[in-house]
Amino acid sequence: MAGYREPDLLEQLTTDHEVLRVRFSELAGLPPGDLRRCRLAAVTADALVRHLTAEEEHLYPLARSGRPPGDDTVDDGLQAHAALRALVRELRGATAGSAEFDRLVARMVEAATGHFGREEVRLFPAVRERVDPVRLTALGAQVRATEAAASAMPRPGPLAQAPPDELVAPELSWHERMHRRFRFGDSSRP
Repeated sequence: MAGYREPDLLEQLTTDHEVLRVRFSELAGLPPGDLRRCRLAAVTADALVRHLTAEEEHLYPLARSGRPPGDDTVDDGLQAHAALRALVRELRGATAGSAEFDRLVARMVEAATGHFGREEVRLFPAVRERVDPVRLTALGAQVRATEAAASAMPRPGPLAQAPPDELVAPELSWHERMHRRFRFGDSSRP
């Protein structure tokens, strides 16, 4: 029987992605306005922020070294992190159970899921190819420690702008959606 070994950096991050995907599925299974949905969204957002922090400290420095000139994979990933943090900040400011809260949850799930897929396809294989397995194993333990100690509060950054909201708001009439879309300089009002 083979002995148990701790997951390495990429295995740990992939596991984190899977855990978050399961939470996203659980969120989708709860009706809007359900108090359990609000609590699960808060716990999921906290886990997402801790995960992003661990990736920024341990994965992205490795991924940046050895990338060919002109490869924007790392910068794109870090911009996605900033956008996800901005969404989490908006989510925390939204009224739990409101239509806006549910839209922000949907945007967070969509942005995070897409980002995870891009990392797993473009970044992880390149890091696995270039980094020694012993170092990856040591970094796996460091990621777990970072996630356990990291703050769940998203820090503001220079790129901290939420991705555009392209989801249709079915609770609004066509007239109201057009009015909001073309109201210049006043995006703070509902």
